[in-house]
Amino acid sequence: MRVFFLTGSDTDVGKTYLTSQLIQHLQSLGLKALAIKPIETGVNPTAHDANIHLKNAQKLFPTLTLQDITLYTFPLPASPFVADERGVIECERIFSHISSFEGKVDILIVEGAGGLFVPIKKDYFMLDFALELQERLMSEVVFVCDDRLGMINRLLSGVHILQSKKLLYHLLINIREEKTFQKLSSPFLQVWGERYYTSHKAIADELLGKFQ
Repeated sequence: MRVFFLTGSDTDVGKTYLTSQLIQHLQSLGLKALAIKPIETGVNPTAHDANIHLKNAQKLFPTLTLQDITLYTFPLPASPFVADERGVIECERIFSHISSFEGKVDILIVEGAGGLFVPIKKDYFMLDFALELQERLMSEVVFVCDDRLGMINRLLSGVHILQSKKLLYHLLINIREEKTFQKLSSPFLQVWGERYYTSHKAIADELLGKFQ
């Protein structure tokens, strides 16, 4: 089982949408691929993101339930640390749940909440979770950045953090306004020298290269 931790430069950058598109594409290629979102906030009353992942997962595993996709849900649309007012989140439970898919799937995408510095605990962030996941299961990060003005700064900031922590990563840019992206960001990215992807199909080819 290959594990990928999908995170982003911020909240609302298209993580869930791109995760769903990527999973559907991988499944169409005959792979047992599914996504989970261990922690989801802003659940009032529906776990929107987890339900999207459940729908895709049930194409392969019809008996899976929402509890298989998300372990912790909170109504407050805030960071897990803030939303978890009673302090019920147990990261060890999350890692154990991820490991339970071993031998059942080819690819598991774990979608994080928000960006790298979103706190899960007072002194434990999504970045720390990504590091521990890499240490335990040799996971790799899929870092999603949106295409709004300022994306170059957000993308390079994310890359600097990932490199400084020695995290293995892949870059995926969610292009919503092609003309704006080509005018404001593409000129720099073309000479930047770092590999990045702008479609779920293109990054799927990169991820699948891990099997070869």
